[in-house]
Amino acid sequence: MSDVIFTHDHRCFQQLFESSPDPAWIIAGNRFVACNDAAATTLGYTSRQEFLDVHPSRLSPPTQPDGQDSYSKAERMMAIARDTGLHRFEWVHSRANGETFFAEVTLSAIALNNQPVIYCVWRDITERKNIEAKLLRQNETLSTVIENFPGAVTLFDAELQLVAHNQKFASLLEFPSTLVEQPGVGFEDFIRYNAERGDYGKGDPQQQIADIVARARQFLPHKFERVRPNGTVLEISGMPLPGGGFVSTYIDITERKAALARIENLAFYDALTALPNRRLLSDRLAQALAACKRSGDRCALLFLDLDNFKPINDTHGHDVGDLLLLEASARLGQCVRQVDTVARFGGDEFIVLLSHLPSEPAESTAQAARIAEKICTALSQPYRLVHLRPGQSDQVITHQCSASVGVVVFGALDTSQDELLRRADLAMYNAKQAGRNTVRFFQP
Repeated sequence: MSDVIFTHDHRCFQQLFESSPDPAWIIAGNRFVACNDAAATTLGYTSRQEFLDVHPSRLSPPTQPDGQDSYSKAERMMAIARDTGLHRFEWVHSRANGETFFAEVTLSAIALNNQPVIYCVWRDITERKNIEAKLLRQNETLSTVIENFPGAVTLFDAELQLVAHNQKFASLLEFPSTLVEQPGVGFEDFIRYNAERGDYGKGDPQQQIADIVARARQFLPHKFERVRPNGTVLEISGMPLPGGGFVSTYIDITERKAALARIENLAFYDALTALPNRRLLSDRLAQALAACKRSGDRCALLFLDLDNFKPINDTHGHDVGDLLLLEASARLGQCVRQVDTVARFGGDEFIVLLSHLPSEPAESTAQAARIAEKICTALSQPYRLVHLRPGQSDQVITHQCSASVGVVVFGALDTSQDELLRRADLAMYNAKQAGRNTVRFFQP
């Protein structure tokens, strides 16, 4: 039959047809009437005659992957080719052993010997389809990972255009869907939106935009924290991609930062009074000693012990005693400067560190004495304590209390913190022995 199809005038076409590495067919009406060796070899037949003069659907499973039966669909594909002249589509074929494979089919309507036929060429694309399926599975897995990531994720290309993101990106950074879903939206669009709503604080929005976009175009790894106006603390990490662009993650670390702050507060501050504890006092005292050596200024350490504190604990309990300690802490804070430190040393003992006193010894001693006397006066005023008792009426307790204060003034001397505390403690005991509610300076 091929001799009928390929006359003398089509010998060149016949030669190309026979030598083509891709399976090729001639369809007349709705039957295969010619094929090349590649077709027989690919399908696993020993002779072309085994599948010539048959409908194309005979070389296919009963149905195609889309659920359509192969015969009806083959008829439609050939009809489209005759109407349009050219039609390309994917098809599942069967080999002689029953094995199926994907093929990309091209149907071209041509004329041979003035007879309308269809020139059919197809290529095995099973490997490509397997790769596509693998990529699809990988993309679905990646999409699942991204959507379930505990933060926002974005991917910008080399032109800083948004090519991928998860749903949390819009919600976490409070971007409107009209912006995120806008075709061709880019990195600069998001930065502009942030700048115009004040996310970057005071400054020229245009300059803020220019600076941030310029840094982004460097495509460098980065990690930083940003506090949004609503108080949310974001940890933003960016990693450049090999072909340009970068992937970024945005993690809400607000709770983590708050927890760290609470831990730090427990480590450095007294739980009852919120004053610096011994650990933070030690750090402040070390800074004061270093500052004395640099500047020549002097400092003073005041050791306070409350007088007549034990009776209130014994009579009314520790809850009321704690109320007195809180009131004493507040009064101490009102007696010193912002540069000074008031710390709770333990029990009813407090330390006051006076910084940046005059370098002349007499002046620094006089200033420390004035502040110490001010503290004694403040702490000796009557305490009116309101004890809240659930299920009962509130209890109002008036208590008279005072403080004995020991003072040591120091400068750029070669001594330890422990020695300074020991000297201030000795001076405080001298104040106790002198009748309490008084101030004593350390005397070598």
